[in-house]
Amino acid sequence: MKPVKRKGRRELAWLRLGTTTLADAGTWLIALLVAIGLWLLVNIGERTSERTLRVRLEPENVPAGMVIVNPIPEYAEVRVNGSGLILSSIDSKTLHTTLDLSGAKPGVLTFSLDQKDFELPRKVEVSRVTPSQVTFYLDNLVKRSIPVRLERSGEVRAGLRLKELALIPEKVDVSGPKSRVDTLQGILTVPLDLAKLQPGTQQLDLPLVQPGGLIQVKSPQIRIRTVVEPVVVERELHKVKLEVHGATQPLRLKPDSITLVVRGSEVDLDAFELSPGAAFVDAQELDGEGPHRVKPQVVLPSGIELVRAEPAEVILEAVAEQQPPAGARTKPPTEKKT
Repeated sequence: MKPVKRKGRRELAWLRLGTTTLADAGTWLIALLVAIGLWLLVNIGERTSERTLRVRLEPENVPAGMVIVNPIPEYAEVRVNGSGLILSSIDSKTLHTTLDLSGAKPGVLTFSLDQKDFELPRKVEVSRVTPSQVTFYLDNLVKRSIPVRLERSGEVRAGLRLKELALIPEKVDVSGPKSRVDTLQGILTVPLDLAKLQPGTQQLDLPLVQPGGLIQVKSPQIRIRTVVEPVVVERELHKVKLEVHGATQPLRLKPDSITLVVRGSEVDLDAFELSPGAAFVDAQELDGEGPHRVKPQVVLPSGIELVRAEPAEVILEAVAEQQPPAGARTKPPTEKKT
């Protein structure tokens, strides 16, 4: 028998390759692509990259009875470098760092920001932080009673005057940083329009202007009480003619005119005219021919009063009948024929 000649490994490989089907070729292709993808992922992912992250700054444990009086940044911009694969997996929305203020005293407190203040994955390094420092100004909270200052606008309408104006209350309670409350001179109101005030007594609610600067006003408004009345003036009426009422015989006055002083609102007196016959003397209850001293009387409209008359009294006397001159012949009366 002839010995069987064994085929070499190389020949077997070529035999297997020659018998490879189309399905086997697809499997080989997929495997090749996966291998290339893994190679790229590993090599590119390990390549060093840079990224800027926004990290929220969260102050905490502010001591009781104290307040931060200065504005502080809400975020810090952190420049980092590291593996591109790792950097791309960081969710900046969840990043934050706390600034612990427990035990702080009134005054200035500064925090320096560096890599240890941020929770970042391993192999990620911080190259820059903006801002690199955060400064806090701390102050004590205090309460005070501060006077209210009324702001005014316009003028009271013509013919009226503001007799009384009261603030209820005159002081309000405020709270805030001591350094700012101590310099507060008063709490302003919104302007009160004097032109809108009506005659009489009124009560109005007037808002207060918030002073800002972390100062809080306990009451948002106050009440004001106003008393507005007409402007009262006096006016003189000269040479006012007097009339005689109720006379049963001819009478005459000495003097026959007087001066009147009247009082009333400025608006009423500007339009006032004395009616004819409003100034008179009453002779109805006088006995005899006189002379009589009588006081003039005046009829005035509502809202206007008589202050005085000058003179306060006048002379009222009978008018004597005229007598014919001596030696003059009088004409006898004629008889009436029927």
